[in-house]
Amino acid sequence: MIKSIVATARGAAKDVLRVEQIDAPVPMAGEVCVQVKAVGVNPSDVKLRVGAQGPMVADQVAIHNDGAGVITAVGDGVDPARVGQHVWLYQVNRTDDGMGQGLRGTAAEVTCVPSAEAVAMPQTVDFELAACLGVPAMTAHRALFCFGDVAGQTVLVTGGAGSVGELAVQMAADAGATVITTVSSDEKAEIAKAAGAAHIINYRTEDLEQRLIEIAGQNGLDHVVDVDFAAHIGLTPQVLRRNGTIAAYASGSNLTPTIPYGPVMFNNTGLQLVFVYGMPQPAKDAAIAHITDMLERNALRPTIAARFALEDVVSAHEAVEAGQLLGNAVLTV
Repeated sequence: MIKSIVATARGAAKDVLRVEQIDAPVPMAGEVCVQVKAVGVNPSDVKLRVGAQGPMVADQVAIHNDGAGVITAVGDGVDPARVGQHVWLYQVNRTDDGMGQGLRGTAAEVTCVPSAEAVAMPQTVDFELAACLGVPAMTAHRALFCFGDVAGQTVLVTGGAGSVGELAVQMAADAGATVITTVSSDEKAEIAKAAGAAHIINYRTEDLEQRLIEIAGQNGLDHVVDVDFAAHIGLTPQVLRRNGTIAAYASGSNLTPTIPYGPVMFNNTGLQLVFVYGMPQPAKDAAIAHITDMLERNALRPTIAARFALEDVVSAHEAVEAGQLLGNAVLTV
């Protein structure tokens, strides 16, 4: 028997999450069995739990998409040499097409997943760090590189201390871009600076448009990785070069934003909206290859703000939901 966290309904964490003893899973054909060492707790996990992404798909469901651990067994069709590999996990709590909730999750002592969702990593990589990769790193990669290489470009990453933003800053700086980022506090500025941002703007105390024009100059920004599309779409035509590009992965201030079509059109702006679970397979493959390369070079290091025991999953969800963490939350198993 193993411990697993399940959700019994949509609602508050304290009301719907519980620890259960279940039979240890056995890998089916094409699957690997992973002894989980750490579990990522993402805002998308919280949104799913409260019902923002649809109703329950069963009387109770396993939870969480991201994690890291060691492969202990493989199913038919999987190379037995994978046993013993250290791996990070992604998209585990989703259906095969990524668009709905599945019945398996990473918040358990052991989980079985399709082999492709368990990505080999160097044994020197910390499990807790690796548990913070899945959703944030895949999102950051797609939002940064969806229009191509950014070497030599001036890139704005809004929210550069967030779980996605921090990794986007690291990736952009590593790729040879000049990175500008926005933050809302001195503490967040330190995270962004450590990630490699060349210019940091506190949008609460500085005029964002003026500072961007000062930094980017007459040519303007080449690309924007945006955490709040609605908050910035009125600004970006003023600071983005002609034929510049925007990739937005959230719009928390307004899910039905108004787009200033004329300025955006006249600027010939390229726009990509990013939903990590619906990424096309070539984009996933490219992200995994890039993440692996950066891990091997110790160049990708998400900040961990809080650690919780697996049994303390309610506190972890409440901490993420409160939005006050400066970095990622992980469950240790």
